Amino acid sequence: MTNKVQDVYSFLIPMIENSLLLPNATVAEIVPFMNVDLMEDAESSEDWQIGQIVWRNIKIPVVSLERVQGKKDLGELRRSRIAIVYTLNGNQEIPYIAIMVQGIPRLVPVDESNSKLVEEDLPKGVKAWADLEGRKALIPDLDLLENMLSESAS
Repeated sequence: MTNKVQDVYSFLIPMIENSLLLPNATVAEIVPFMNVDLMEDAESSEDWQIGQIVWRNIKIPVVSLERVQGKKDLGELRRSRIAIVYTLNGNQEIPYIAIMVQGIPRLVPVDESNSKLVEEDLPKGVKAWADLEGRKALIPDLDLLENMLSESAS
């Protein structure tokens, strides 16, 4: 009897250049960009923390994963969305991270038959690259993002 790895239902979410791959259980909600309180020079600066959003009466920092990787472009803000993601370490100060994304997420089953990890250089903020049915997707380093937010708050 073989033990088949169960499907992990995950969100495949478009970003400016790549797609983000996050297990369904780590995503609290995808919300419109319209409630984001941008930092004063967010569009022209190179800061990775671009503002904050109030979600369920909680202020959550908004992060541009592209900026964490050293890219400057934020894309078209009016068409952007925010992925509210649970942090992984039970941090009471930072229970969520809001990641800026670009398109409509798609729920996809991920298992060993349709995906594999890709050995490739990992830019800052990327835990791994995955090949999902021939489509490259990044798995974010949520621990790093949480640590960066903790350091910037202190």
